[in-house]
Amino acid sequence: MANPMYGQNKFDDNLDTYDTYLDFVSGFMGNLAETGVTVSEAEATAQLAAVSSADQADSYAATLIAGAVNVCDVTVAAAGDICLPEAVKGTHLAMRYEQHPDGSTGEHRITCNGGALLATGTTLIAGNVFAKQVIGGQLGNGSNAVAVITAGTYDQPTSNKLIFTATTGNNFLGDNSVIHFYCPKDGQWLVNCFFVQQGTGAAGAYTVA
Repeated sequence: MANPMYGQNKFDDNLDTYDTYLDFVSGFMGNLAETGVTVSEAEATAQLAAVSSADQADSYAATLIAGAVNVCDVTVAAAGDICLPEAVKGTHLAMRYEQHPDGSTGEHRITCNGGALLATGTTLIAGNVFAKQVIGGQLGNGSNAVAVITAGTYDQPTSNKLIFTATTGNNFLGDNSVIHFYCPKDGQWLVNCFFVQQGTGAAGAYTVA
């Protein structure tokens, strides 16, 4: 005879995962720590170069902290990378924009890989992707193609970079926007955007790679 409690036990084992997912969907940050990292323009730019040189310290400085509210403090004056931590099922984190990322048309990239869990050593995060999904569709202001769909298939997604290209004003992504990230299964990230637009919000573009 099957154990009548088996199903309940499996559900109980996933309660924490469901709680973090509900926080991700709703944009609730009350269960996240307020001690996340703040990534500066210089750190994001250094990280873009660090991926090729495997500079662990630069990678670590630009890696967001899981279970925390992190801060993006870049103007996109130069292309740069901000890295997500290792994609472990049930992980939720957020990134709040400290200022308008509209300093130029440089690429502001959020990448699943290249970050570091330690400031020293040689191992960088690799092998993670964005799950197959539409990113940015929540805004839908009609004047700008905000939404982008990630590449690959639902069972084999391939995109690992979310790229924001700004103009010098009226971007859909302004200061105090918050981007939430959640891992539904090991190795994959979901993205939920809560935009505070700059001016008309008619400019700027998301792409993936």
